[in-house]
Amino acid sequence: MIVSRNRWRDVFDGTVPDDWQPTMSVSVIIPAYKSKTLEFTLASLAAQDYPEDLMEVVVLDDGGGEEPVVIGEYAPKNTRLIRIHEVSDGWGRSNATDIGIKATTGDIIYWCDSDMILFRDNVRQHAKWAHFIPEAATIGEKGFIEEWDYTPEEVYRKVLEGTIGDDYDPTTLHEHWSKEIYRKTDDLNDSDGRNYSTHMGACATVTRAVYDRTFGQDTRLHLGEDTEIAYQLWQAGAVFIPAHDARSWHMGPGTVQHQGELVAWHNDVHFAQRMAIPRYRRKADNRIWEVPLIKVVTEVTPETAKYARPAIDRILNNTQTDVHVVLVGPWSELHEGRRRMLADPMNELYLVREWFRTDGRVIFAEERPESVFPAPFRVDMPITVELASGSLQEMYRRMDKPWLGAMRFFTPGHSNDEAVTIWNSAVVERARAYVTDDRSLEDVVAQIAGFEWASSEAALLSDLRENDHLGDRVVRVDPEVERLQHELAQMRVRAERAEAPVSAPRAVARSLNARTGGRAGRLARRVNGLLGGLPARIARGLRRILAR
Repeated sequence: MIVSRNRWRDVFDGTVPDDWQPTMSVSVIIPAYKSKTLEFTLASLAAQDYPEDLMEVVVLDDGGGEEPVVIGEYAPKNTRLIRIHEVSDGWGRSNATDIGIKATTGDIIYWCDSDMILFRDNVRQHAKWAHFIPEAATIGEKGFIEEWDYTPEEVYRKVLEGTIGDDYDPTTLHEHWSKEIYRKTDDLNDSDGRNYSTHMGACATVTRAVYDRTFGQDTRLHLGEDTEIAYQLWQAGAVFIPAHDARSWHMGPGTVQHQGELVAWHNDVHFAQRMAIPRYRRKADNRIWEVPLIKVVTEVTPETAKYARPAIDRILNNTQTDVHVVLVGPWSELHEGRRRMLADPMNELYLVREWFRTDGRVIFAEERPESVFPAPFRVDMPITVELASGSLQEMYRRMDKPWLGAMRFFTPGHSNDEAVTIWNSAVVERARAYVTDDRSLEDVVAQIAGFEWASSEAALLSDLRENDHLGDRVVRVDPEVERLQHELAQMRVRAERAEAPVSAPRAVARSLNARTGGRAGRLARRVNGLLGGLPARIARGLRRILAR
């Protein structure tokens, strides 16, 4: 079954059959920097009840050769140690984690800090979710203990006996901020994945199948790297699940526990560049961010090139400025050799390339990208569509609050197959794995989060080919003024059409086509084509007879 939105409980509530046994392998990744507590973590891993042939542990010593960490007496059988300074010039947790993940092959990736004591069934409680939900990204339960007198041998024995959890009363320990989010979102069931920041590296897992859809660890980051990769996982289609039964003790306070404001002040700058949601981090408009909120994908040919500059200028002049444009065209065919400039049939493409050459928001591509990851929204539109100043914001607004999978807008002058469509990237990335010959991407997206149709007026769309003033200066218009102007133009069109009333059959046909999301129209056109246009000719003849 496919998880809709982030409603994991509708598919699997965590209860496994009595005879269930794990079959997926787990790679535990432990970055360590001069760690004094690693021996406790490894001891607790050595006592896990997960099949040892399905678990590997990689410890990444990031100490640069100073105070090197060692693998103690108590450690899982399949444990390896990699000293970062021997294989990489990089440093920090993200760099170490990246090296560790690339050195492993497990079906499930388990991020684990070197100051964790995992209860006996911790790995099993994490891993079971991946066996039933292929997109599972789990977050373990941890209690923060600040005093202990354990030895590695005692940790191993207590974990093996299942008594380690009796040593502290969780209700007396510091409550992590994620607990309040769980309460407000029904354990993330109602979060639509927006609370990806709860997926933290101290004790969290994800299936490698989902991780491989991402860019991997951002090794430029030295704080907040777990939040950044969690954002990527969200956009790659992950389902976030609090694994409350995957219990552990965190030895010492968390990074944010005593200096939360300072950490947020530092991280928010880096997060703003890389994460388009939540929106509050981007405190300025008219900026070019590394990861945009929206990527518009459109295609230009020599025949349509004259519309490219006015079309894209209107995209970039939208009130929603957090946008990049992927302009697909035969750019490799343009050359710097001698040519007859004004007589060259490709000349307009040369002009388009020159017009946007220095604008970093415009990406010249040879082929349509399959994905715009990690941008959360993608708009597909013909180059002959005219956007108003508020079009992109209206599309985003209609998609964001209900968190739809996709919305397609009836587009003047264009068939329903060419209609402007905005896609929710996180939904699309999850849907791809379930597309078959009998199930289209649209069908699966609709199942996960809904696929709706809307009028052209809803997104202020027009046919650019009907614009007699393409050479005019493109000016951003206040959304309310633009809306009123658009409504006035639509009223004029309706008034003109009222002079030639629509026949009853045509009105019925239009209504049916709208209710079926354009499928009735496509079917009618297909039948008409197979019959050589005969049905259309008959219909036109009947209309002429009725008009007499």
